[in-house]
Amino acid sequence: MSENELKAGTEPPLMQREEAYFSLERLIVTGELAPGTWVSETDLMKASGHSRASVRSAVQRLQDQGLIHTVPRRGAQICPIDITLQFRAQELRREVEGLLARCAAARATDEQRAQFLDISRKFEGHAESRDAIAMMDLDIEHHSLLGIAADNSFAMKAMQSVKGVSRRFWLLHYKKHGDIRAMATAHARVAGAIADANPEDAERAVEHLVDYVEKFTLKVVGFEGGK
Repeated sequence: MSENELKAGTEPPLMQREEAYFSLERLIVTGELAPGTWVSETDLMKASGHSRASVRSAVQRLQDQGLIHTVPRRGAQICPIDITLQFRAQELRREVEGLLARCAAARATDEQRAQFLDISRKFEGHAESRDAIAMMDLDIEHHSLLGIAADNSFAMKAMQSVKGVSRRFWLLHYKKHGDIRAMATAHARVAGAIADANPEDAERAVEHLVDYVEKFTLKVVGFEGGK
């Protein structure tokens, strides 16, 4: 995009904005942009390889999701880890992700159910390979398909507000406190229940997943009940 177009207020194409967002989210979630780090707009442009306009669009979304905090005339800070925020995210996930899974199990097309079955099998594979980054990428694919199959844009927007902070917390702490096999198996169970068109099992699978995530979070903070 030319400088004149930017001055005229023309937005970059949706694909470029999406690519900038996913690029920056990945850098934050994986810890390459560490919690608490201060960054400039130029830093984010260099890190993502995207234009100023695309980065600004991405930063707005990341701010809405609690991953970046912007301060006028100072720049932006990668949000520090907030334990209370993690538990609040889990409260939302328990209700909203359960709703999405139940709706997806009831509304998914045959083609989508086949995709969920494939995703479930891939999660089972990650339970053996224990590849955390590959599992994160698969979770993104699963989350996207979940939103489409559930056909509830309101619930999906709510879920999008917490998935980034949840993924980051897991990736930054799983080596010391997590169990990739348990996490992958729990995700496989959710996708499998949706593939089987079983709303009740899908909701129960989400309950089981969030139960595990809560125990994991308690371990991170050193609470004996989480051990």
